[in-house]
Amino acid sequence: MVFDVNRKITYTNLKNWYQELRNSCPHIPVICIANKIDLNENACKRRYVFIDEIGCPLEFVSAADGTNVVAIFQQALEAGLDYKLNPHEDDITHDIIDLLKDTKVDADDDGDDKFEDDFF
Repeated sequence: MVFDVNRKITYTNLKNWYQELRNSCPHIPVICIANKIDLNENACKRRYVFIDEIGCPLEFVSAADGTNVVAIFQQALEAGLDYKLNPHEDDITHDIIDLLKDTKVDADDDGDDKFEDDFF
């Protein structure tokens, strides 16, 4: 989740965004990203109470000058891969992915896709 360190409303909205995310994906890894640190040098010194409360990592970036951008993508990919390999036991997403692996999609002669289920 990304917020703009120069626009308080984007930080305030994190609570809503986080709740929406947790309603859909209760266990998915989350990283909070404070963007535009190039415009506000004090942003990295502030305490962000909500982020402390939810206990997710907070990273500081500048998309404009590239500060930490590559590192954030690497961290997100590593967290995603770890979650894929070690999903939460209550996560239905893992079951859906396994189900999709067992299902093939083939095109008919008329171009319509049809599902062929290996398990039916």
